[in-house]
Amino acid sequence: MRKKNSNRNRNIAVMTSVLVTTLLLSACGAVESVNSSITYVNDATEYIQQISTAGTELQGLAEQAVTNPQIATQMKETLQQIQTEASEFTQLTPPALGEAIHTQLVQYNEQLMGMVESFKTELEQRGFTQEAWEQTGIPDLITNINNLREQLSGLGG
Repeated sequence: MRKKNSNRNRNIAVMTSVLVTTLLLSACGAVESVNSSITYVNDATEYIQQISTAGTELQGLAEQAVTNPQIATQMKETLQQIQTEASEFTQLTPPALGEAIHTQLVQYNEQLMGMVESFKTELEQRGFTQEAWEQTGIPDLITNINNLREQLSGLGG
């Protein structure tokens, strides 16, 4: 009888240990998931801020470039910065919760990189014109990217 109780107690102890370990691992996974989401939200928010700032800078440069052709060089540098930021952002891995927003941002990035490349070519071939800048669609697309910031902040809690 004692041996049965001893085995029974050992089985209970083992089962309890397995259960506790499983719960702890689940909790760790949940914490890791939350940390991953927070990191992604922070990185994506920083990216959106950088693109927004570069867009504002481009708009100011475009206004100056009308009267100063030398500004085109600064525009090219800012455009290159936008391409670099967009490319780096695309490399991020979103948490499951943020996949839809990430997909939208990646689609906008692809459009933005194409628009930037076209405008850089335009600058090199023909120089700056206000008409070419207005036709790029870059400011509107940056506004669309910036509008995703609110949805993104909802992921971070």
